[in-house]
Amino acid sequence: MKECSNIKKERRFTEEQIEQANNINIIEYAKSRGYPVKQVTPLSFKIPGYGGLYIHSGGLKWNRFSADIGGGTIQFVMHMENKSWVEAVKELLNIPTSQNLYSPTAYEKTMGQEPEKKTFKLPDKNDTYRHMFAYLINTRKIDRKIVYELVKHNKVYENKYHNSCVFVGYDRSGEAKYASIRGTNSSMQYRKDVAGSDKSIPFAVNVSEGIICIDTVFKSNSLFVFESPIDLMSYLSLLKLHKVQKFNAHCISLGGVCDLALERFLKEHASITEITLGLDNDDAGRFACEQIRQKYSDSYTIRRHLPHNKDFNNDLLSLSVSIQKQTENTAKEKVSASRVSDESDLKLNL
Repeated sequence: MKECSNIKKERRFTEEQIEQANNINIIEYAKSRGYPVKQVTPLSFKIPGYGGLYIHSGGLKWNRFSADIGGGTIQFVMHMENKSWVEAVKELLNIPTSQNLYSPTAYEKTMGQEPEKKTFKLPDKNDTYRHMFAYLINTRKIDRKIVYELVKHNKVYENKYHNSCVFVGYDRSGEAKYASIRGTNSSMQYRKDVAGSDKSIPFAVNVSEGIICIDTVFKSNSLFVFESPIDLMSYLSLLKLHKVQKFNAHCISLGGVCDLALERFLKEHASITEITLGLDNDDAGRFACEQIRQKYSDSYTIRRHLPHNKDFNNDLLSLSVSIQKQTENTAKEKVSASRVSDESDLKLNL
């Protein structure tokens, strides 16, 4: 955090200048620089030849899903023209590069460079899972049996040092290659991928006739895709609440909206012909769905299951509240009916 504050001080760009640079329309900027911008859907534009680089129709957001990168206008200039952050802002504001407003810090000099690859290591397991169970079952309202089954298959556990949830992704040989961490303290949101994680390996769950099954013996032509493990688990919980038993599918979470895990999973599971997208009901989720549809619709049937709220965990929480209220009202009605019956019996006896 100290380095970040130093950068801000040494750059000497005002907040207004930074906002001005980031509000420049990416589509118009790209066209002015000669990039072959092409509209591919009502919500997105594409620059062919740049690894699936898409620009949101609003012109202020872009993503290159194949590399799990994206951002605003400044990041676009940095990525496309291999510029530093300061050089990109200068470019956007038409400030001569010879005009030095700052002295680059060590942090700035490393921006845009390939990050050092770290060795992947799963966090140590805790002796107790009570924080994780309380968070997933009581706070997030995920079905108890689903949580227990995922624990049994070593896909979910509690971190020893931070009492957080760890969601694990395995490759086809059964070796853990990816893990995401989610804090169990609801008042302080904490989430990140474990260092060295392979984003092309998803958190994956296979469901046969509504029951979680062992990965290696299951095949289905249907794949359901979510942003996070909690969204995935919430969807399965909703199926149980709605008493849906004829559900047979592979289910994966992407760890965001990057399609690296989706691309690899499809290559490794030739039986899949249908993809159902359960990404969030927000701008990022809708934008990602458009890109996935554009990229895969020639080879797969693409469907969209849109959450009523922002995501399927919010849907689960809302339904749980409704069920709780209904249960309480039913209990009150039974008590009232019992009292009426007692009063009638009393009158008859009199």
